[in-house]
Amino acid sequence: MSPGAETAAALKVEILDLARQPAGALSPWFEARLEEQLAQGLFLPGRELEAVRQKLVRDLADYRTQAGIDTAVLGMSGGVDSALTAALLKAAGWRVIGLTLPIEQDPIETERGVEACAALGLEHLHLDLSAPYEAGIASLASLDGRIGSADDAAHRTRRGNLRARLRMMTLYDQAHRFGGLVASTDNFSELGAGFWTLHGDVGDLAPVQSLLKSWEVPWMARASGVPERTWRAMPTDGLGIGGGDEAQIGATYLEWDILIFALMAVMRDEPDLSTQHLAFVLGMDEDRHAQLVLGTVLARLAATWHKRANPIRLDHPMTDRYGPLAALDARLFRPAVLKSEAAMLSFSGELQAMANHLVRALEARGQKLVTAESCTAGLLAACVAQVPACSDALSGSFVTYSPGMKIAALGVPEALIDERTVYDPEVARRMATGALAAAPEAGLAIAITGVAGPDDDQGKPAGWVCIATACRGSGAEAVEHRFDGGPEQVIAATLRAALEAGRLALARDAGQDG
Repeated sequence: MSPGAETAAALKVEILDLARQPAGALSPWFEARLEEQLAQGLFLPGRELEAVRQKLVRDLADYRTQAGIDTAVLGMSGGVDSALTAALLKAAGWRVIGLTLPIEQDPIETERGVEACAALGLEHLHLDLSAPYEAGIASLASLDGRIGSADDAAHRTRRGNLRARLRMMTLYDQAHRFGGLVASTDNFSELGAGFWTLHGDVGDLAPVQSLLKSWEVPWMARASGVPERTWRAMPTDGLGIGGGDEAQIGATYLEWDILIFALMAVMRDEPDLSTQHLAFVLGMDEDRHAQLVLGTVLARLAATWHKRANPIRLDHPMTDRYGPLAALDARLFRPAVLKSEAAMLSFSGELQAMANHLVRALEARGQKLVTAESCTAGLLAACVAQVPACSDALSGSFVTYSPGMKIAALGVPEALIDERTVYDPEVARRMATGALAAAPEAGLAIAITGVAGPDDDQGKPAGWVCIATACRGSGAEAVEHRFDGGPEQVIAATLRAALEAGRLALARDAGQDG
């Protein structure tokens, strides 16, 4: 066995131990996927997890100083997530106030919460909320007499949500009292499973929301001084809904994490797959247990997506208001540790899927794409460039925003622009053929010129866009479009239309070749 294989084997043993998954308990599909994901580095080894832990502590310290707030309040449920959250905040120099807030709860869970506060050196407050909870149930019984007595899953969930929201109401009151914030304690696995209560589990700052419940959370808790009986404990929400987290989810957390990694990978590579074909594409044909878990995972994702999108906001039909407001916050108020370029470099799932289709079509024909862009300013090429392994399908991009660049870089006749303006189908066609001439590697060119808005320009209305395609050896074709909405909506619609136009151009050219 090679040293690398030996290390992977040891890591697997430790993951199974911390995930409370006995050796040999994984079904064949999960066993094979875990080993693949270990080789891919999706489950980080200890030395890398320690670096992640230290980075989280530094980020929490930066947020504390940059936001001007140094007190965090959180509920200490007796579980590993709250204990780890408190440990990270404490290590980052925060004043951490842990509250045990039992509501008809197993005393052992409350004891673990108290023990964790002592072990981590937290300030501890205790308030039994059972009486106000029972009073609330009694009051709600005037609307629905079964709220307090029915024992089916729906009513247990309703009562559990009431408990969570009562606790969160208490935490926010105490955060206001101490001039602090409420720390969220949910992790990445729970985020995907929707295993949390809206307005009951989500606070102001979420230190562990990016971490896997099966492996990263217990490992970091152990490394952060959390008592062993806490990070070894069976995960439970403490809300009296069911027999522990995993029983409610319908999978162990390790199975959940393995399958989510597999789903994210397959949807990245084949974004148009339907749920009906996932089991086959994932190679689950001979593993009935894996198929059942897949069904459970998909059902939970489908039932809880709205939580991850909450609050669901509708764009204004004509103008972008959220973007400028977010930019205002980012520029003037948001702490530097939270500023990220990821948002401005990302595209919607629909655009990513369309770009993926175009790249695969180009690869199938052994061709490359070149773009010539005016109003989209290189966004079409950027969208294509985000497709994994796109280097064999993308030659480059000409961003020719001004008339002079269209003339100098693409050879568009100046007389044509003078006569018809830059907003003309013939200009778009010349941009496409000029891009092909300047990019000898490319076999397909997509050119875009138009008025993104918000105002009309040179006799063309806002939203008017012309998209031209040209395949090497064939003529260029141009199509005029009129898109509604503000500049952001026009640009998004233009990218969709351009990606589709490129795919259709390749299909037509293939038909001519045949």
